[in-house]
Amino acid sequence: MGEWILQVKNLHTYFRGATVVKAVRGIDLEIAAGETLGIVGESGSGKSVMAQAMMRLVQSPGGIEKGEILLDGEDLAKLPEARMRAIRGNKIAMIFQEPMTSLNPVIRVGDQIAEVVRLHRGYSKRQALDFAIEMLRKVRIADPERRAREYPHELSGGMRQRVMIAMGLACNPKLIVADEPTTALDVTIQAQILKLMVDMQAETGTAMLLITHDLGVVAETAQRVAVMYAGQVVEYAGVEELFADPLHPYTQGLMASVPQIDQPRPESRMLPAIPGAVPSLDALPVGCAFQDRCPHVFDKCRVSEPLLKLHRDGHSARCWLHD
Repeated sequence: MGEWILQVKNLHTYFRGATVVKAVRGIDLEIAAGETLGIVGESGSGKSVMAQAMMRLVQSPGGIEKGEILLDGEDLAKLPEARMRAIRGNKIAMIFQEPMTSLNPVIRVGDQIAEVVRLHRGYSKRQALDFAIEMLRKVRIADPERRAREYPHELSGGMRQRVMIAMGLACNPKLIVADEPTTALDVTIQAQILKLMVDMQAETGTAMLLITHDLGVVAETAQRVAVMYAGQVVEYAGVEELFADPLHPYTQGLMASVPQIDQPRPESRMLPAIPGAVPSLDALPVGCAFQDRCPHVFDKCRVSEPLLKLHRDGHSARCWLHD
């Protein structure tokens, strides 16, 4: 693995109100230059909060309790807000899952891309607009001169997501954080957007943190994957190793719930599902957070929380079964 672009060490992010919601609990991650690290897990596992914490976008009454977020050796968790504004969109950029809530509806898309390079690169208005048109061309939007003059509502969902990718890559960042970038799109457009992201990443050498609940997306795009559950990473491995031999019962449940085209299922058999739901993050059980849903639970799981331990080369799991 090459030089680490991002290192997240023991990151905790809580929301404090009438109760304390422990949304992210002790995350450790690394991403190398040019690599894609996939983050998977069901809704409520803490994926998006982790990404927003890395961008310092978690607002009061939430925030980073402790931990380090090292981007090129600079700890983002300790930077003043003025310095973070210079880094967001420049050294680290984010692509959100629903561009209609991320793009300004009353500003033309070309001007929104141009604003990024005017802020971080000091381009003139004319230079920035020309650059925005060129970025629209790079993300394969037809007739970019005309599209640059249009508003977000005049574009299709796939085009809006391409605009978000153009904005994210405008300043050639060291790291792209893509939070469910294809969730709101239909299947054919999803495939186009994923291919575009992979192609652009290969061209620029940007590292990518790809957050998704879709294991197929991870298999297509990532080199390594972290599985999150109840605010923690419960398994961490190379993609091939994870799909070949998942160690954690939660990962095994996720894999089993994916339909297999080459293995037709009789109509009388339901697709396997993980029973129950993610525990409330303000009332976590003692011991393993997955205990109430785990088919292999035993006494130790209910009294002691397992640590994330390395069990094979590059393959870690947080489970007493493998201790």
